[in-house]
Amino acid sequence: MAKTVVRKASSKRAGGKPPRRSGRFIAICLGLLGFLCLAELVSFVLNKASAPKEYYVQDVMEFSGDSQTCGAFKAWDILAKPDGFVISDQGNKRLLVFDRQGKFVQEIGQKQAGSPPLGEVSCLTLDSTGNVFVMDTWNGLIRGFDPKGRAVLTVDLNNKSFYGPRGVAWDGANFIVADTGSHRVAKVSPSGAVIAAWGKHGSSKGDYNNPYETAVDGQGTYYILDQDNHRIQCLDPQGKFLREIRLGAPPTAEAVDSQRKILYVSSNEGHFIKAYSLDGNLIGILTEAGKSNAAIPDARALSVMDNGDLATVSQGKATVYHPVPAPQPAH
Repeated sequence: MAKTVVRKASSKRAGGKPPRRSGRFIAICLGLLGFLCLAELVSFVLNKASAPKEYYVQDVMEFSGDSQTCGAFKAWDILAKPDGFVISDQGNKRLLVFDRQGKFVQEIGQKQAGSPPLGEVSCLTLDSTGNVFVMDTWNGLIRGFDPKGRAVLTVDLNNKSFYGPRGVAWDGANFIVADTGSHRVAKVSPSGAVIAAWGKHGSSKGDYNNPYETAVDGQGTYYILDQDNHRIQCLDPQGKFLREIRLGAPPTAEAVDSQRKILYVSSNEGHFIKAYSLDGNLIGILTEAGKSNAAIPDARALSVMDNGDLATVSQGKATVYHPVPAPQPAH
């Protein structure tokens, strides 16, 4: 009779220690899980530590045209100057001048502008002598007026590949133009010569998607509000890309406080005004002092006064905010 041989199952597979290969796999899995948990913890701590702080401001003045002789305005931009404010009233195709207390002083309209009549007035800028310049978008003109409201300069951008330009800033020698419809930035002389043009439609560094506004810091850096790419691009005077500031929402306005080295950026979609250092670090989100988590109302435009106050405008009302020290934690 043939013997039946029964082989005993190895204890290493039936209730004993798992084979070395399986043990190594489980150890790797446990190690990976531990690493992911640690990474989550580190990320949480870092995010908590770097969360933007509230940047406190106080509402010090509001004004509108409703109760003044100029009547209501529908603003595109506001420009703070040493003796007051200028508002580009796009709805009524005019510029409105107010004094430091928000009292209406003067209208710059069709009579002062001459031919062609003022069209869709957009962004404003100022030179060192007090002349105010406005981008007259669909007329393709940069129009300048002296402190008395008299026309002093007209820069013709027609037939130079511009399409619906909105933004304009004076860098001390030339105009820096946000050529919105052509998705580029141009440097234009007071005589109308296009000295340089940078960028094309896109989302890479140095590309633009509806650039709306430009600002300068007096130190040779240009800040381009790249609206539909949700960022600010910073350029040197030769148009070289320096850095970008990602915002997470389409920006509506920007303003540089060159004395205090602060860049303010607003967004109506994100409902914020943020303060950055000029090298792009977030300082904080503006919050009204004394109102816990009270965001600043939507701002169509921003401008910095010589004392550091921030002038904003939202359609038919202008508001001036004053930065105040944040409350110190109790010891």
